[in-house]
Amino acid sequence: MNCGNGFSTAHHAAKFLLASLVLPSLLGACSGSDGVEPTGNAVIKDENNYTTTSTLTIPHVETAPGADLTVCWTTLATDLLGHAVDPVTDIDAVTFLQIPNLTEAEIATQFAAGTFAATKVSLSRDYRVDHTVVPATTCASLSMFKLGASYLAPAQDYVVDAGVKYMLLFATGTTPGTGSKSMVFLDPVATSAVTTVNAPEGAPILQFAADLTSPLPVTIPAAGPWVVDWSQLTRDGAGSTVIFQKIDSLLVGYYPGMTVADLQARALDYDRISPTTLYQVEILDGARSADLATTANALGQPFPGFAETGGVWAVGLLCSTCQVPAPIAISILNPI
Repeated sequence: MNCGNGFSTAHHAAKFLLASLVLPSLLGACSGSDGVEPTGNAVIKDENNYTTTSTLTIPHVETAPGADLTVCWTTLATDLLGHAVDPVTDIDAVTFLQIPNLTEAEIATQFAAGTFAATKVSLSRDYRVDHTVVPATTCASLSMFKLGASYLAPAQDYVVDAGVKYMLLFATGTTPGTGSKSMVFLDPVATSAVTTVNAPEGAPILQFAADLTSPLPVTIPAAGPWVVDWSQLTRDGAGSTVIFQKIDSLLVGYYPGMTVADLQARALDYDRISPTTLYQVEILDGARSADLATTANALGQPFPGFAETGGVWAVGLLCSTCQVPAPIAISILNPI
């Protein structure tokens, strides 16, 4: 599921947890329903939104402390959503994080909920992959990680400290907070001689489930107009406060021959189910409604209306910069 393209997130984490699930804190500007009256004729409320549960089981690797570790993603084949990854072309950045005062379990829980904030990181350094070199490298030493002109110094930045946890995040894109494909905890242990760390497969790390069968469908006029309004929405699928300004696209799709339960079972593949055609429109400046007539498919063809029957119509509100790569909202549409 790609938060930026299709019902998933980016893939850019869960579109999911799927993302450098790191830096942006969840600010309160423009959040939730704040007395604004709906302007659309198909209104998404909390009772219409899907719900999700997600957990992260992040691998833990013991290594030699203070060592200039060789970090490789050469064999990485799947991301957190279980989708295929090309380690040469899909990994743009690897991030090293130093996180004090939290346990690994607490960090994983906060990443899964999308509530991990930049303020919890005491040191962050990146290695940016140079794709102008063919083939691009798939390994880098810790001493090559940097922020501006400041390079990581393993002898002082990666040491045994009971109060500090260390992580590596492997991501598509270089925007903090988006695109994580895999991640691993590093543990400097005095007795370890390990100096090479390989990116773990992303697929086993994320456990994700969605409930689309319990929420009420959203009624929409089959003949139009088709103005979807989410001004009354206060919570995303994970139960966190909706930040309207984070919603950057709307996606509507028809899933022929499927039931809602079928769609629910493929929670991480909403944007990849064939032969579905998806229609999308960009959402700007915290807008709270959109006319489906303004959406278009990948070929630029406009939304044709609800002529198709015998399957499921669904609409998603996406966030390409969110920590959690799942859509902020998914609702089943009931054209009448």
